[in-house]
Amino acid sequence: MPTFDNVMRTIYNIFVVALLSVCALGCGVINEDAMPSHEKTTLVRVGEAAPDFTIKMLDGKSLTLSQLQGRTVLLVFFASWCPDCHSQLKALRDMQDRFDSEKFAILAISRGEKIEVVRDFVSQCGYTFPVGVDSDSQIYSLYATEYVPRCFVIDPLGRIVALSTEYKSEEFELLCNVISSLM
Repeated sequence: MPTFDNVMRTIYNIFVVALLSVCALGCGVINEDAMPSHEKTTLVRVGEAAPDFTIKMLDGKSLTLSQLQGRTVLLVFFASWCPDCHSQLKALRDMQDRFDSEKFAILAISRGEKIEVVRDFVSQCGYTFPVGVDSDSQIYSLYATEYVPRCFVIDPLGRIVALSTEYKSEEFELLCNVISSLM
């Protein structure tokens, strides 16, 4: 028969394990809430009008997003230092000829970098799609607060119809399917 001390020790151990478990679960919830999710940091949603902006392009011209109305636009925010962005931009290069340029436009925008850095990066990588530079992240801040790359598919009427954060080839293929369906 167990002694009183053994029973109390067992109850104590169960209590400590239960308390530690509750604390661990609580800490997990606190940490998840403290870390911004991609959804929390996205400021625009599918179905909303894409915020209009004017950006300076690497070729020295300015482009206003609404000038592209009537075409499906793949808007991509990136940074030259970001490994996922490199993969995303390579995929863009590969898809450039996939869609009719009269109905489709790629607009890649560097977030928070100097124009010289972006120009050198684009030149070294051989990208030929249009690239704009958002040095102070003002345009980016219309769409999101954190994370690159970010993609927004904008329909010919100027509405966001799909979006993604970070680069995953499967997700990118889904974006391509959305673009195909709009053409």
